[in-house]
Amino acid sequence: MKQENSEKRIKKMREMDEAFRQLRRLIHAEWNRFNVKGLGMTDAKMVLLLSEHGPQKASVMAELLQITSGAVTGIADRLINFGYIDRERSEEDRRIVLLTITDEGRQLVDGIMRVREDLMLRLYEGFSLEDMDITVSMFTRMSENLERKREDSSDA
Repeated sequence: MKQENSEKRIKKMREMDEAFRQLRRLIHAEWNRFNVKGLGMTDAKMVLLLSEHGPQKASVMAELLQITSGAVTGIADRLINFGYIDRERSEEDRRIVLLTITDEGRQLVDGIMRVREDLMLRLYEGFSLEDMDITVSMFTRMSENLERKREDSSDA
């Protein structure tokens, strides 16, 4: 009996994993369809974070975006070329370089937010508030499970 439940559980987890992968692919495809000034999702998120949190060190952006500092450098270079962000030296400590949003980047934020909102409206179409509460609860629990595992492995 226990083996049967275990096999069913594994099968269901694989179904959930595939559904999640499919959803991620579709979200990326939808984002690319809107083509917000040629920016990828992570590029847009960097602009949004700088808009929300103000100037940030690249290391902080890497942590917030959950990417490597090398990836932050590449994205920052691209956004600087587009004129959406700048690198500036900290006034308190000239050794520190901060990423900052430009006026052009601030104007871009409205477009990014419109695309995000449209995407979310389409994504959650037909969901009741109760459905959304259940989904938030599931994602939160999964995140907590992974965080706990990460903390456990860093304690070892």
